[in-house]
Amino acid sequence: MQDIVVIGAGGHAKVVARSLRECGGWQVAGFIDDQNPARAGERFGGATVLGGRAALAALREQGVAAAVVAFGHNRARLDFDAWLAGGGWQRPAIVDPSARVGDDVVLGPGCYVAAGAIVEPGVALGRQVIVNSAAVLCHDGIVDDGAHLCPRSCFGGHVRIGPRSWIGIGATVRDRVRIGADVVVGAGALVLRDVPDGVVAYGHPAQVIAKAQT
Repeated sequence: MQDIVVIGAGGHAKVVARSLRECGGWQVAGFIDDQNPARAGERFGGATVLGGRAALAALREQGVAAAVVAFGHNRARLDFDAWLAGGGWQRPAIVDPSARVGDDVVLGPGCYVAAGAIVEPGVALGRQVIVNSAAVLCHDGIVDDGAHLCPRSCFGGHVRIGPRSWIGIGATVRDRVRIGADVVVGAGALVLRDVPDGVVAYGHPAQVIAKAQT
């Protein structure tokens, strides 16, 4: 068993911790809440909140070398990942044992593939990508750094998702569509055409309705 610390102490962190335990080989050393370090000592998700990022120094001294970033804000997740990388932390990709992932799929540092997700052959996931519960990525897609594919979202073959984009619950993206950087696609949207950078899009078919807040 290798110890790993979970960065985050909210709902997504609990989900990731469950996957870690079901994978085998991982022991959750605790949770980090950098937004509210005063939670230190609180029982949470089957372990303990250790405080903010300052608590990581003591963990390293105890021999803990691996961390997983487990919160939803895409840009902040990438920033914390970069901070961990600068400190020499291991940031393994975590795949829930109930997910189906092709043998040739590229998993970037810190990726998380959740329960029931399907990632078909030829897909490449960048750094800190979340493929959430029961999402489906068909063959030969590319998902850039920090994107979050929400539960039951579905993507045809050869789709490209730009960095830090958020694809809402149950959204469907047609094959060969390109979604830009920092895009928000609303829950249940049907995306049939390319979506430019930095916008919010939703509907059937999806239409650009506003600039995204980044």
